[in-house]
Amino acid sequence: MSAPLPPDAATAVRSYLRAADRILPGGIIACAVTGSIALGAYRPGRSDIDLVAVIADEWLDRPDLIRRLRQLHLSQVPRLVVGVARGRGVSACCNTVFIAESEVSRPVTQISPIASHTGEIFDSHGAFDVNPVIWKELVDGGITVRGRPIAAWDLDAQTEALRPWVRTNLREYWTPLAAQLRDRPSRTPGTLLRRLVTSLRGLSAGTVAWCALGPARMHHTLATGEIIGKEEAGFHALTAFPQHAPITEVALAKVRGARIPSAPSRRQWRALTASAMDDIITAALD
Repeated sequence: MSAPLPPDAATAVRSYLRAADRILPGGIIACAVTGSIALGAYRPGRSDIDLVAVIADEWLDRPDLIRRLRQLHLSQVPRLVVGVARGRGVSACCNTVFIAESEVSRPVTQISPIASHTGEIFDSHGAFDVNPVIWKELVDGGITVRGRPIAAWDLDAQTEALRPWVRTNLREYWTPLAAQLRDRPSRTPGTLLRRLVTSLRGLSAGTVAWCALGPARMHHTLATGEIIGKEEAGFHALTAFPQHAPITEVALAKVRGARIPSAPSRRQWRALTASAMDDIITAALD
């Protein structure tokens, strides 16, 4: 490894790569950590581990490649179940995007991901986390766990595409999510997050953190060109949008693993989160 990982993350990555070598021997020829670890924002017991894995070109024509990648995804289940049983919660889960060896040096928006998995979801058709934001995280702070150092990957993060990509993400993902949060339409099938934001039981603190801090991260990136983690995004929101401090403090408490503030009350979380999202998104796109 090119830099030390947090102990629980290092254990999880070693276990994951051992499984990869068993399930698709010689398949993963390079791998690097991005996300909260690359940003210096990793929190043991609460953060996942985001990986970019490079698949050897000779594996690309194998008809069983996707089946084996799906099997690799499922290989984490026993370890995670043991963690939950021991009271550690679901942490140190590897979320991975798979790209081809021959595409590593292509402009990031021109890469065609092979597959990906995030949490319990396996996507056999692509990966969201192959984009200018993630590639900037890799270039600035990515940690190699297999293969050559990141600098030798010859990545093209397309810095000129970063802000346009963020604006599109705000319009196409965060704006509709804020509308769902605000309007809470009748329950229909959808992603887990969309079911959570429309649940009649109200929002969880985790959903508040995701919805409030995601747009704050995007707002900061548009203003500065830099990528930040959730906690730093909370500090940014407190400064830039002080009128939303009460719900931001709820989000920050969840990120830190601290006691959730008693005020505002949970029944107010939905409206306050939607209001914060609307204001932050509007300011970011202005």
